[in-house]
Amino acid sequence: KLWPFDRAAHRSGGHRISRADLEEAMRPLRDIRDRVGMDIEVMIEGHAFFTLPAALQIAEALEEIRPFWLEDVLRVDHAGTLADFRRQSGLPIAASEMLLGRGEYLDLLRAGAADYVMVDPTWAGGISESRRILDLAQAHNIPSTLHDCTGPLTLFSGLHLAAASAGVVFQETVRAHIRSFYERLVDRLPVIENGEAHLPEGHGLGLKWLDSLFDPARADYRRSEWG
Repeated sequence: KLWPFDRAAHRSGGHRISRADLEEAMRPLRDIRDRVGMDIEVMIEGHAFFTLPAALQIAEALEEIRPFWLEDVLRVDHAGTLADFRRQSGLPIAASEMLLGRGEYLDLLRAGAADYVMVDPTWAGGISESRRILDLAQAHNIPSTLHDCTGPLTLFSGLHLAAASAGVVFQETVRAHIRSFYERLVDRLPVIENGEAHLPEGHGLGLKWLDSLFDPARADYRRSEWG
């Protein structure tokens, strides 16, 4: 999954995308296709930065890449607009970890706005609510995928939900997070081999917070370059 259009959104506020910015964003995607052809799937993350006209420009440019899906290229404030984008673009749409609770997902599904339903188990309302959303998507014959940029407990929750829900096709993982700060928080990391995750074992979610997190004397404060 790549997000090559973010820089263009920062320049324009997402209201438009210049031809130069479009070409810059397409360059790494074309490189992928030139080197490995269609042997790898490409998913596009948009971080909900763009308005409908700019999103349609992006979708038109992406036709040559044949992406697996477009995720959150525009905001999901209005399911009807997203459905319009889906119809006009002709590309598969994934939406959205930004939705909260089954009511918002029901609006999305009724509008016919998504080909894949993306759920963040924490943001959507917890494990029970996420399970209801996954069942709702399955009832509409729409596959689901589980989001992870929220932390190790969200990731492990997603793994359990995926194992219990026949409609789930993917569990997102972020290698940079797993290999950096997740291990500073919990006593166990997910086991991933050949693109498949092993179901966690043990009580509850199968992991626990490190005891050192609750020791005030060992508190570790770090500030990123962004403040």
